[in-house]
Amino acid sequence: MAKDFISRGDLRLIPLAELRLSPLNSRQEIAAEEVEAMAESLAVAGLLQNLIGHLTPQGVEIVGGGTRLRALQLLAAEGWGRHPDLIPIDPVPVKVTADLQEAVAWAGTENSARSALHPADEVRAYAAMRERGASLSRIARSFARSEAHVERRLKLADLPAEALAALRANEISLEMAKALTLAPSGERCLEVLTSVRGRDVRPEQVRRELTPGTVPSTDRRAVFVGLEAYLAAGGTSQRDLFADRTLLEDEALLDRLFAEKGAAEAERIRAEEGWEWATWVPEEYVSWTATQKLTRLYARPGKLSEGEEAELAALEERETEDALDEAGRARLAELEARRAGGFTDAQRASAGIFVYCSSREGLTVERAYQQPRAVPRGAPEAAPDLPQSLIEDLHRIRLGALQARLMDQSELMLDLLAWSLGGGLRPWARPLAISPTDQPIAPEKADGTSYPPRLAARLEPNTSLGPDGTPAEFEAFRAQGKKHRNQILTEALARTFCTGSSGLSATLARQLGVEVRRIWTPTAQGFLGRCSAGYLDRLWSELVPAAEADRSFQKLKKGEKAKRLEALFADLATREALGLSREDCAKIDAWVPAELGWPEGEG
Repeated sequence: MAKDFISRGDLRLIPLAELRLSPLNSRQEIAAEEVEAMAESLAVAGLLQNLIGHLTPQGVEIVGGGTRLRALQLLAAEGWGRHPDLIPIDPVPVKVTADLQEAVAWAGTENSARSALHPADEVRAYAAMRERGASLSRIARSFARSEAHVERRLKLADLPAEALAALRANEISLEMAKALTLAPSGERCLEVLTSVRGRDVRPEQVRRELTPGTVPSTDRRAVFVGLEAYLAAGGTSQRDLFADRTLLEDEALLDRLFAEKGAAEAERIRAEEGWEWATWVPEEYVSWTATQKLTRLYARPGKLSEGEEAELAALEERETEDALDEAGRARLAELEARRAGGFTDAQRASAGIFVYCSSREGLTVERAYQQPRAVPRGAPEAAPDLPQSLIEDLHRIRLGALQARLMDQSELMLDLLAWSLGGGLRPWARPLAISPTDQPIAPEKADGTSYPPRLAARLEPNTSLGPDGTPAEFEAFRAQGKKHRNQILTEALARTFCTGSSGLSATLARQLGVEVRRIWTPTAQGFLGRCSAGYLDRLWSELVPAAEADRSFQKLKKGEKAKRLEALFADLATREALGLSREDCAKIDAWVPAELGWPEGEG
């Protein structure tokens, strides 16, 4: 049979008895439990991916698919009788090559960049096992997947057959298929499928179209009311399995429950603290229009005796050593509260509060405001003691006096700068009118790029509001020390660094020893697959010394070239199979395209 498999990359049907494991296969030892799980998967769902083989004088040796080969051999030893309707998988589809270099490359690629099942095939395989009565945990074990992953794939299995066919034909993306699971009926699913098939439509748009008027369980109103209370009041919901959230379908009911609970909480706080009035605000903040005609009251500062101050300092020191008992912590809290001061009984009796629910803090109280007293009818309205223009001038003078004093406070100003730039404060709470501009560094396709965690965290969208910027929060920030402050400043300012035409970027990169390969690796998806076939040919010739004698690379399709180069960059076994020297490997590890260099005179 040897000559039948000379053609490169032929897919042939070969009797199972004639196949054996190749020494090139990286998985020489496999646990019996893994083989058994694969055998059960093959018995139920069939062989969804062909094996990969190398033609030798002794026959075809499997370089990719060793676990599947063993599982097929196990089923054959059982007489193909594991299930009544099991069809023997013999002969076996195998993609075969007689080229040793190509077989080596396939073996490395199979190990480092094994292609996964198409999601549609995976969904059908799981559904077939479910139809046979297999439990969720059994399916997960058979495919070596988590139960959560299998549960989500089985949710896709409930889509109409036409939607799964569109997924298999790549007419819709996997994310689009996930969005379609929110359709209230099969008819509605197919209706939306027709409108989006083959079009560039964002899945989130489809989610909104299929779930109009719904509110996610992460919404501040839903969190405040509670899902159980909403359902107990007759609300309906559906679970968005892929977004790990529940969608509340009756927004009007949710708003009513939100307002009722908010008003009740506002009244509870008013009664407990002794305020004259309390107003529930349904928005996430108290607007200026609600307070513009009110007088703001402030808590009276407290004062401790010299003895109490010394006692407080001792208690605080013992707290840092974690040496306080319950009585000590209670005394510490009492002294701290007395020093912080508070509103007087007279203030509480003549003023009120606003209560609202924020996404970040939950139930929040804004204290305290005093309403203007009514003027008896017919009585002339008294002129204000100070006109508003004068009040604004005094405020400017007050700020100028503070700025003049701050000019001598270098350490304090550095603390305020670090807090403003890196503390995540609400925009209106920042003490300095400085707004840093982070430079765009997120590539369109990030595969192969791995920034340090403290830099990568800034690439994630953040819609939550930051701290309010209270004195206590600032003191807590300062308490972390100069090292923390300087680190915050360094990171914040580094994110604003931009390139120019002066050559400074290149100079700094050389001085600091910047190595792009520390955070970037050429991958098929992120870089190689986006280059031309000619570029890939030249790159292979540049990095692999024996490339001139090996023309098999040039004969590969572009996608296969990208995968083979990816294995060259990432897989040591591939390099060993090619016989590359230590110097060759060092050259590969240091290679970057010219566009990632730092030419003189450019940023």
